[in-house]
Amino acid sequence: MRSAMPKKKSTAVLSIRLDDEALKAVDLLVESGLESNRSRAVTHFVNMGVRASHDLLVRAREQADNLQRLRNEMFEAVKLRDIGKVAELIDKDASLVNASNKQGETPVLLAAFMRANDIKELLLQNGAGRLNVFEAAAVGYSSRVKELLDKSPALLNSYSHDGFPLLSLATHFGNAETVKLLLGRGADVNARSRDGSLNNTAIHATVFGGYGHLVDLLIEAGADLHAKCEGELRRGFNVLHVAAYFDNAPLIEKFLSYGADKTERNDNGETPYDLAISLGHTGSAELLAI
Repeated sequence: MRSAMPKKKSTAVLSIRLDDEALKAVDLLVESGLESNRSRAVTHFVNMGVRASHDLLVRAREQADNLQRLRNEMFEAVKLRDIGKVAELIDKDASLVNASNKQGETPVLLAAFMRANDIKELLLQNGAGRLNVFEAAAVGYSSRVKELLDKSPALLNSYSHDGFPLLSLATHFGNAETVKLLLGRGADVNARSRDGSLNNTAIHATVFGGYGHLVDLLIEAGADLHAKCEGELRRGFNVLHVAAYFDNAPLIEKFLSYGADKTERNDNGETPYDLAISLGHTGSAELLAI
């Protein structure tokens, strides 16, 4: 007697024909980031019990508009350094920590630019981990930088979409651990940015935040103390010009101790002393007098 063959489990296959309105609704969900692909978007609507094309489109627009409103609120809260509002928005929708605006910025990157370190840490603690290597360098997320460089070593001397090398980003935001990591991997310490406005090197980037400890690291790694900015805003500025511009006396003293030349002139014919005087930075001018 033959043994009974096991019955095959029946599988239900759902087939849905999508007209133009339904496709618009599906694509809207994908484009807004609410779903990763069309298949998931269709499943999303089926699970909600929405079938009619017009209803699909209306619901998709509602969801996309709501998500965009929350994203806008998140970026505005970061700009205002309103950590309470940021926390409230994370509670509403945790995915907002990885949102991006039209400029391609994320909330954690904006927090870094705003020097809002408390908000930056809050975002990282709540899953803002999908950072690209440039964002990770800017916020000082060294483990993420290491992870991405291990996967793609060629990223080490690559440039961000706005023209900055990794080392300059890490330096500009004062991220010593990340700077050490990049230098240890062999990053070009004299790589020049290609942003058009500054076109500077990492040694110039130390000045904005007054990062004297990073000056030491960069000089030890071979930074050219006589390099000049080539961008539209500070054409021909050496490190002393930049320090005079920001009235940073401690860095002027440090640069001079390393042998920076206070007789060099920028493209306007100004020495660092001339620039300091023109800006009313008398303390810096005293150090730069020839």
